[in-house]
Amino acid sequence: MGLKFTDILFIIVVLILLVYGLIYFFRTQRSKEIKELEQRKDEMMSVSIADQLFTLKNMNLSGQTKRKYESLVANWQTITNFQFTEIEAALVGSEQFVEQMNLVRAKNALNQARELLDETESQVNDLHQQLTDLLETESDNQERYEDLLERYQTARKKVMNHAFDFGPAIETLEKNLQLLELDFTTYNEYTSEGDYLEAQDLLNSIEKDTQDLEEILDKIPQMNDQIKNDYEDSLADLRDGYEKMVASQFNFANVNIPEEIDAIQEQLNKAKSEIKNADLEKATTLMDKADREINSLYELMEAEVQAKTFVNQHINQLKRQIDEVKESNRYAGIEVDRISQSYILHNNETDQVNDLTRQIELEENRFMQLNQEIETSHAVYTQIEASIRKIERNVEEIALKQQDLVKSLSNLTAREKDAKANLDMYELDLRNLKRRLEKNNLPGLHEVYYQQFYKVTEEIENLSQFLNRVKVDMDEVDQLEVKLQEDMDQLETITEEIIDSATLTEYMIQHSNRFRYDIPEMDQAIRDAQYYFYEEFRYREALAVIEKALRRVDPEGPTQVRRMYHQEKQHRMF
Repeated sequence: MGLKFTDILFIIVVLILLVYGLIYFFRTQRSKEIKELEQRKDEMMSVSIADQLFTLKNMNLSGQTKRKYESLVANWQTITNFQFTEIEAALVGSEQFVEQMNLVRAKNALNQARELLDETESQVNDLHQQLTDLLETESDNQERYEDLLERYQTARKKVMNHAFDFGPAIETLEKNLQLLELDFTTYNEYTSEGDYLEAQDLLNSIEKDTQDLEEILDKIPQMNDQIKNDYEDSLADLRDGYEKMVASQFNFANVNIPEEIDAIQEQLNKAKSEIKNADLEKATTLMDKADREINSLYELMEAEVQAKTFVNQHINQLKRQIDEVKESNRYAGIEVDRISQSYILHNNETDQVNDLTRQIELEENRFMQLNQEIETSHAVYTQIEASIRKIERNVEEIALKQQDLVKSLSNLTAREKDAKANLDMYELDLRNLKRRLEKNNLPGLHEVYYQQFYKVTEEIENLSQFLNRVKVDMDEVDQLEVKLQEDMDQLETITEEIIDSATLTEYMIQHSNRFRYDIPEMDQAIRDAQYYFYEEFRYREALAVIEKALRRVDPEGPTQVRRMYHQEKQHRMF
């Protein structure tokens, strides 16, 4: 169903009203924004910068302050002549665009005006703050001046009333006071001429110099006291201690303590000179160096005292230690001679004893030299202590070598005893193997077995001969025993295999006899196995032939026979 003309007309009217409504809304909104920006502009222009500039203009400024004032005037003129004009033009343009219903261009003009306004506000605020600071400089300077002048007067009184505490530095301090007084006079000249910024910079310098002077006044008495009552007293104590130690027969290597003390005193004199010139940094450096060197001399002298105590406690102990190791070496030499009559030695044991003897003599000579130095009062006890510690370590190493040597000699007798016991065991094992074979009533043994048996027998006889020599070579004995053990193990393995194969062959034949008359192949296998068994004594081959034939006829038969045999064998073992 189509729309009527009246409906269409109604829709058109509604749309027109809607458009006019929107235009009215945006126009009202733009007008509101223009008013807000105009209000911000008016507030910014109402800042009292012009009054501040007028006040400064009438203050008869000069020098740095006048140049600063002229720079601020130029900034204000730039803002008022150009930036205010641009803001006003942007706002007027936006009003015209609104009246013309050109809302888009009005929006752009408003954005431009807002950006200019933001930038200019920042500049105006900064300029206002600079002018405020400049106007307050005179009063701030006066307040600081009064405070610094009071501090100066306090410092001056301290110097004048306590001149004795500052010693030779009093002249330098008075000079510093005069320089500060000149600075105060110069400050008053700058102020009277209207150059407040220059006066402010001078106050900064006065404050730093006053602070330095106050620090110097605090530190100089402390530093003088430290030099006199700490360092110089310590030097006197060191001189007295050195003289007493020399009287007690102490010596110092490569260090002339009186000269070192004089050198430290010279450093302290230089420190006093730097304090006189009020150069506390250099004075502190010299004093710190003197402090380290004084501590070093104390440590050196204390080390000698402690070393003497150590030497007195260990010198006799070291003598006993050397005597003990000499006696142990004599015993080791006797043991080498005794053992060498019964055994062949391979490690140059005699040369070892002779070498240890030379080492002991060397350490004993060193000890005698130390004793001589002590007895002739030429001992530097720290060096003596170091030598004693070294000799002690060397003597301990010699003692360990002696222990190892004697232990290796004593092991020879134990090794021989073990070898003889093992020899008896080998002979017993060989007899037992022979008895086991005889007990099994075998028809004979293969030539290979006899070769291994006679080889072991011969090795046992060789081992017995080596052990019965006048001088036994235990290294050769050990080698023979290792080879004999290997061959004996092999013989035992072969013997066990022969017995197992022979017995299993007999059991297999017994189990197979039930099939030999019905199965010709089984009869032939039994005959072949018996041939290997009784004629050639090849028991393993005999077992292989009969077991293979039996497995064809009775697959479970060989397994049952082996199980039965091993159960019987296990029972016999237990």
